[in-house]
Parts: sequence; C-alpha cells; structure tokens
Amino acid sequence: MTLESQFIDFAGNDYLGLARDPRLAKAAHRAALRLGVSPTSSRWGLGWTDLHEQLEGELAEFLGSDATCLLSQAFLGGVTYFTTLAEEFDTVYCDELSHTNLVLGMRAAGMRIVTYRHLDADDLRSKLASHAGKPPIIATDTLFGISGELAPLAAVRDLAVQHRAELLLDDAHGVFTLGATGRGAAQACGVDPAQATVLGTMSKALGAGGGFLSGRKELIERFRRSAPVCASTPLSIPIAAAALEALRIVREDSSLLRRLSDNGRRMRSDLEASQIDLATIHQTPIIALQLADKFQAQRMSDHLLAHQLRVPYFAYPAEPRENLLRTVARSCHTEDDLVRFAGAVKSFH
Repeated sequence: MTLESQFIDFAGNDYLGLARDPRLAKAAHRAALRLGVSPTSSRWGLGWTDLHEQLEGELAEFLGSDATCLLSQAFLGGVTYFTTLAEEFDTVYCDELSHTNLVLGMRAAGMRIVTYRHLDADDLRSKLASHAGKPPIIATDTLFGISGELAPLAAVRDLAVQHRAELLLDDAHGVFTLGATGRGAAQACGVDPAQATVLGTMSKALGAGGGFLSGRKELIERFRRSAPVCASTPLSIPIAAAALEALRIVREDSSLLRRLSDNGRRMRSDLEASQIDLATIHQTPIIALQLADKFQAQRMSDHLLAHQLRVPYFAYPAEPRENLLRTVARSCHTEDDLVRFAGAVKSFH
C-alpha cells in the first residue's frame, strides 16, 4: 500500500474523480499506440491530428459556442487572448484577484490594467463610467479557485454590452462542474456563449490536460493563428484522447454532476454544524474554511491529516487572505469519506 492510498483527498482539482478513471487511461493507451505520444510540431506544422480536431469540435458543441481553440495548457490562455487583441484594445478592466495567467497576458500585450474591487460590479461600473478611447476588455475569473466565490457574471456581462467591451471569462474551475449540464459558470449565471470568450482547462474537472479558448468563430480563428499557438506544440496525443473520453463521460453520465453537488452541500452543512465559518455562501465544489489566522488554518490542515484526510495549507497564489483553508467536494467521495470528514471537522478545537 502506497502512502497516498492511505489518505482521502479533500483538496486538489479532480472534482469529477476522472483523473484515475481507467477509461481515460485505456483511451490514452490506444491513442499512443496508434499515433505516438508527442505531436512533435506546432498546429500548423505537422503537429495536428484527427484527435485534436475532434476534441476542438466536441468542446465547442458541448459549450454551445461557435468554435474552440485548443491550447497545450490553459496558462497560455491569457497571453494568447491579450496579445492577439492588442491592436484593437489597449485597456483591460479586471477583478483585482484575477488569476496570474490573465495578468501576465495583459502585461505581455502592453495593456493598461485597471483593477476593480473583488467581486464588486458597482466598482467596475464606476470605473467604466470615465472610460474614453477604444472600447475596453473586461476580464475576470468566474469561480475563484481558492475561495469558491462566484463572480457577478450577469452584472459584468451587462456592463460589457453597455460599453461595447470584449468579455473574457477564466472558467478553469467552473467548466464541467457548474451549470445544469456542466457548461460552467457562464451557464450557471445565465451568460450566453455568444456574449463572452471562455478560457477553460481540461486538467481539472476532466482529469486530463490542456486548455482552450472558446467563443466567436472570428476570434477563435485569430487565436489559432496567434504567436503563442503557432510557437507551441499541441497537447500530447494520449492526453487529447483522454480528454475526449472524459468529455464523453461528462455528456453521458449526469450522475457525476449530481453527486458533486450533493457532496458539496453535505460538506457545507457539516462544516456549518461544527460552527466553522466559510468564505462564501455560493454552492460550488470549492469550500474554503475561514479560520482565525494562518496558524489555525495550518492546525486544521494537520488535524485533517491525522484523520487520513489530505488538505494541504500553503500560501495560495492570487489569494491575499491567509486564514483560508481550501477544501473541495468530489463526485467520487463515498459515504464513508464524508462521514470521516464530518467527524474530523467536528472534533477540531
């Protein structure tokens, strides 16, 4: 028995429990035997396969968008998006806690960056009121990866429409976990696929790897021809096959989303019953415990580990609050797992 097998993970990003699903492993193995492991070249060289083409098409269909551009990793999304649009746009309004990949992309493109208060659409409205010049870009995370907070996407969308702004939504944690059919935070908040470009990943809920930009066909075609895409090798062939298999499972097995939601509600209820404050009331798979300070957060992490529950505490990027301990619900958590979690948090003093 390995060290890892003795513990139950209540952290990480494998929300649907697909990362170790044998169906993904078998799909990856078959693809590697047929086509090899690495594409070895860029999309426009010799590095594009039928699997990559199929994955792009099925992602667009699943998300209800015109088209999708595959990325070797989602972290390239920010630099791809902003450098491609730099000639038409020079100013970005973004949530002050936006993910690092967005901020680095804005800087690489030489954009003027205006931050608004975290989750505060009124502050965004106030700042946009004095905007002059070219239409702006508005960018935000959707489901914030540490706190589990949801951005006010409907209000942000309305402001984008009002100011003729392009809207970029980083939905790395929301896609395949939120919304009636798993389309993500945009679906959950009533934002139409035509109203935004969505940056997503297949390395979290899908348990595979790689990222994508999904949106209007005109923009997606430009992203496909952008320098970051042309200069990078597409995601590996086995990973593309695994992502396709994971997407098939999500489409066909609605119980994954249902169990994820049910497990999240139960964990929140158990934490509230133990009088542990949470960072947000939003019902998402990310459940951040709001403790007294970083020392108590570390104590809670150690306490959970003593109950064979892995929830590491560390300095989270882009999250200034040091008193948060990030736990997550997963579809694969069993009744015994949830009972153990409830007992552990109840015994914490």
